[in-house]
Amino acid sequence: MIKQVILKAIMLCISLSVQGGHPDDTAALLAQPAYAQWGRVAMEETAKAYQGASIVDYKYEGRQPGATGEAKEVFRLWLRQDGREFPVRVTITVETSTERLVNVKLEELPSRGK
Repeated sequence: MIKQVILKAIMLCISLSVQGGHPDDTAALLAQPAYAQWGRVAMEETAKAYQGASIVDYKYEGRQPGATGEAKEVFRLWLRQDGREFPVRVTITVETSTERLVNVKLEELPSRGK
């Protein structure tokens, strides 16, 4: 009896989730933050520079003003390679008027001892 009630509750939840919710829910799920394209660039460039390393975590640190007409998108990625884990800061310089990539700088940071 209790198994049937639980099963019916699960089926009800599944059917409600399949039917979809509010029309804006789909748009919200598909929306990406403004820095998403630069996050992909940060991960691609880091993967090229640290071949064989796994990216285990990722943090967007923000957009900072750069030289006139430029901004810097800053990310911190944590990598695992050869049994060690370490952070890498990726700074992507972008031309603000066109959002064109200007430069990518990778800086390995000291890791905190564990």
